[in-house]
Amino acid sequence: MRRRLSALTALAAAVSLALTGCAGAPEQPANSAQSLGNPASADLTLMDFSGKETTLEAVPQRVVVLEYAALDTLHTLGLDQAVVGVPKKTLPEHLNGFAAESTTDTGTLKELDFEAIAAADPDLILIGSRSADFADQLGEIAPTVNVTADTKRFLDSTIERAEDLAGLFGMQEDAKPYVEKIRASIEDVKSKSNQESAMFLLVSGGKVSAFAPGHTSRYSFIFDELGFTPAGEVKESESGHGQEVSFEFIAEAKPQHLFVLDRDSAIGQSGQAAEAVLDNELVNSTDAAKTGNITYVDGRNWYVVTGGLTTMQTMLEEISGGLK
Repeated sequence: MRRRLSALTALAAAVSLALTGCAGAPEQPANSAQSLGNPASADLTLMDFSGKETTLEAVPQRVVVLEYAALDTLHTLGLDQAVVGVPKKTLPEHLNGFAAESTTDTGTLKELDFEAIAAADPDLILIGSRSADFADQLGEIAPTVNVTADTKRFLDSTIERAEDLAGLFGMQEDAKPYVEKIRASIEDVKSKSNQESAMFLLVSGGKVSAFAPGHTSRYSFIFDELGFTPAGEVKESESGHGQEVSFEFIAEAKPQHLFVLDRDSAIGQSGQAAEAVLDNELVNSTDAAKTGNITYVDGRNWYVVTGGLTTMQTMLEEISGGLK
């Protein structure tokens, strides 16, 4: 919870209230509980992907968000005014409003500015996998919850994280249409995937990596939950960037679909575009290339955000739209 007011600040607040009391109740500040969601319906318990529960004392009014999927959900629900701090450097385009000076810049997703976070005076800090190692330090500033989705059940877990955040502000009903649309899109993709073979590729620095099924990464859901059959024998990787593969490997795997993420573009790093890297005789020999089933996904959404009520919907629509 937010740090207690000092005795001097509390006294000043009391004097101010006394002076204004005869003129009627003062106006509620823009970020008061009354203007954020529906506090009467709020569920103040948040559960992280590991099952750990954190219960707040009140609807949070000042939230530092260090995980873009959570930021996406809060933005989708119209809760921008609750957000007082974010990592600004890699904000996706649809969340650029948080780059305003009124929002504290908390560093990057991996390199946090703890002084700035503390100065933002949050009553809740939301973190993800990139900032998880700092949970204890952040917990000294305010209650801290890891809202990363669980890769073992990525789609359901993504929805649950979004529903939990909506519930925190009493906005369960507001989240329902978005959740229903996401679930409908999941079924749409599953009906189209038809167990056809696919590879999910990440291109970075001119090199290509592929991702394995078996809930080993944030992209395993392509196979494990959306019904595509893995093309080729891709090994599990703990790096988070998949197994490096050759163009020969891709050709021999004979994928019917290729989903490609340009990491350099996603993080604003210069390099040869993924489309140029994959434009060669071996890749062009695959069924995916011959039938036009190579989909270049939005790197910021897939690599930097990877979830949230709006981004998850966009990701699913990209997959569906790429199936010919």
